[in-house]
Amino acid sequence: MHRCDFRLPVRVLAAAALPLMGAVTLAGCSGASQHQVIDRNVACSSCHSDEKPVYEGATVPSETVESGSRVQVKTSGAAVAVVARPVFTAEDGSGFVPVIDSSVALDGGEAVVELEDGLWALCLDEGDKARAKLVRVDSASDATAVVEL
Repeated sequence: MHRCDFRLPVRVLAAAALPLMGAVTLAGCSGASQHQVIDRNVACSSCHSDEKPVYEGATVPSETVESGSRVQVKTSGAAVAVVARPVFTAEDGSGFVPVIDSSVALDGGEAVVELEDGLWALCLDEGDKARAKLVRVDSASDATAVVEL
């Protein structure tokens, strides 16, 4: 009696599907509004098969909001906003991972946050993704930016 061995075809199909599954998994890192907020002690490899490249001197996107130390956050339907440091995963600044620094309770969908000089990401954490806007803070400015998420 002849017996069919399906192990080899199954292994070949599994090996062919693995890179495709990895590509779909990594697609979430492509944009600022798509990657989840992560803790400081968590690396990209915790949710991806390998570590993402990080660009320290990435070009900051032109839509980055400029503000003094005070930033007003507005949103509808959220109770908490996340203040994060952006870790750029694209050299042109088009992609970043928001790394949590703190969270702010919103009262009626609004809050004013005091931030130190530097580049920040204000986010709404939506579980496996986040809505985020970049803010460059310069304490020499009196401006209070309004960031709507």
